[in-house]
Amino acid sequence: MSARLDTAVREVEQVFPTLLEILRVDVNDEGGLVLTAVGRDTTRWFTHDDRGLIECFPERDQKLPLAEHLAATKGWKVLSYRPARRMVALCERGGARQVLKGHKKSRSARAAMNQGIAEGAMRRGAFRVPRMLSHDGEHEALVFEFMSGGEVELSAASAALYARLGSRLALFQRDESAADLKVFGVREELEVQELWQRKVLSAAGTLPEGWPALHARLLHSAERLPAPELGLAHRDLHDRQVHLVEGDVALLDFDLLCRADVALDAGNLLAHLDWRALQGLHGADAASIQALQVAFVAGLGRMREPGFGARLSFYAASAFLRLALVYRLRPRWSPRIGGLLSLAEATLNDLVTFR
Repeated sequence: MSARLDTAVREVEQVFPTLLEILRVDVNDEGGLVLTAVGRDTTRWFTHDDRGLIECFPERDQKLPLAEHLAATKGWKVLSYRPARRMVALCERGGARQVLKGHKKSRSARAAMNQGIAEGAMRRGAFRVPRMLSHDGEHEALVFEFMSGGEVELSAASAALYARLGSRLALFQRDESAADLKVFGVREELEVQELWQRKVLSAAGTLPEGWPALHARLLHSAERLPAPELGLAHRDLHDRQVHLVEGDVALLDFDLLCRADVALDAGNLLAHLDWRALQGLHGADAASIQALQVAFVAGLGRMREPGFGARLSFYAASAFLRLALVYRLRPRWSPRIGGLLSLAEATLNDLVTFR
């Protein structure tokens, strides 16, 4: 870690010594660091900039209109929070548990539209999604049903669920509602890489060793990709979005919904699964991840489509390189990102074989 990131981490550890781990570090629009840390039965959020270390409280966040509602309400619990960006809270209303997702000003209307598209796809045979109960425009929040269940573990026993996820994703991709959404293509994918490069250089000073050369190979490959097959895309599909609800597979978080190459979601998910095997998290090991990947790809049923294999390798390689930047800023995992770069290199080699 560089002096800037080091300083922020060290100050959190000195001021709050009972916290166990800094889970996430990001860079906000103003160039400050945003840190999420956990302790026993607690999560705390901080920013670090020229003013020093500042703790953030969801109910005081002036950028999120939902904060005002939480400040006047009892009995809520924060499920996730990105200071000045969004928050998700569990509340009880009329004796029933509900989930409130708060957005920045003027952002909730698009989120509500995306949610409606996802629910329409669900009714036409795609995976289960949380049902939106209402759109609270005053507080820029979507109100969802609470789905009992939990994240799918990554043991081989989940292979049947991942096969079902693949087949449901294929239906989702073909849904007619995709026609009205903005296209997220290769150029936009590479722009996300550029954004994360800037974040890492700002926070850590240097890119991971070997990353620029692999990124140059990715750019070269992008110029030679087969034409995309567009469909409805989640655009943030990873294993922690996949839940088991009443015996069925469910997906969360459709804020980034778009039209994209049908290889994008699949490549992103497969890359995250490989990373979980390296991390050894959520029941994952090399054998179980291989079982899940084989089941998912078989359920998706696209490997025989012309050009799909090459495009899948491209988006998986892109995801590995992006993850290497994201985890460069996470103290626990930064020493392990060499494994992500090795996976990116192997996937780029696979891409060559598809030409």
